[in-house]
Amino acid sequence: MTLPSIRPGRKQDLPALSHLFAAGPRSYFYDELGDASEPDLLDGPNAVLMDQRAKRLRGYISLRLAQRSPALPPNASTKVSLRAAAFSSAGHAARLQFRALFCFAQRLLPPCQYGYLFFALSEQRWLHASLKETGFEISDAVRFYECKARDFQPAPQPANLRPAQKTDFAGLAAVDAAAFEPLWHMGESDLLALHRDCRFEVAETEGTPIGYTALRLHQDGSARGFSSAQIVRLAVHPNAQNQGVGRQLLVACLGYTRSLDIRRVYLNTQESNARSRRLYESLQFRLRGRPVPVFVKKESVRQTQSARFGISHERQSP
Repeated sequence: MTLPSIRPGRKQDLPALSHLFAAGPRSYFYDELGDASEPDLLDGPNAVLMDQRAKRLRGYISLRLAQRSPALPPNASTKVSLRAAAFSSAGHAARLQFRALFCFAQRLLPPCQYGYLFFALSEQRWLHASLKETGFEISDAVRFYECKARDFQPAPQPANLRPAQKTDFAGLAAVDAAAFEPLWHMGESDLLALHRDCRFEVAETEGTPIGYTALRLHQDGSARGFSSAQIVRLAVHPNAQNQGVGRQLLVACLGYTRSLDIRRVYLNTQESNARSRRLYESLQFRLRGRPVPVFVKKESVRQTQSARFGISHERQSP
């Protein structure tokens, strides 16, 4: 019997990958990858499952290794997201294939002295089962909020607000690292990327940045130009919380969207972030849609090294 083979994806696999995502019963894209061009599928550690007898591609997984931020604490693991996945099988067969492909792609990651924190966000139940059988656990969920256009009472002004400058982002990355757990942290390069397509505003006191917002406008081709907006990021340093800075930043975003006659503003936050949820709900943001589970799998330095050499801890003696 001819066994399936697992190997990294190649350029000549792209037509088969495109067909697998279009016609397969199981497919997943993370974040903006649904609009990515086909060659992007081969960026980063990835693995394909080939049926050698039928000469067909039956499965695919891709990972994305985050650029490690210098602002992270030394004991924080390096993040790796599940970037994309697709399978021609369903049920138990797909779960076995997912696990095999994930383990193969994991071994392609470079050595890491901090260990890895793998994560995935998805509403798809087939992926939930595959992740659990591969050692992932649910750690949180993402909730989505919407606010319709309305007038707001002016907020207190505990900080000075101004547009962000490129020289701000190393300091803002430090604010972000203090405000969020490592899983949700955005480093300097991430924030600079947001700055390119967002209205980015900094809150500071005595010349020191203590918070920021990133607001993205969505065009719809109408006379108004924009149909909605998303508050992509809001962060306040823990030392400056409970002083009204977050409310000041949020109201400033809402005032700006109101001036553009934007009807709806969206944002999301972790289900466990009770402080932020109370703030949003106090400004008439309302929950929309279902929460999306957050799956994580943490591996120590020893586990990471063992995985790269194909050693399974499950088979080792105590």
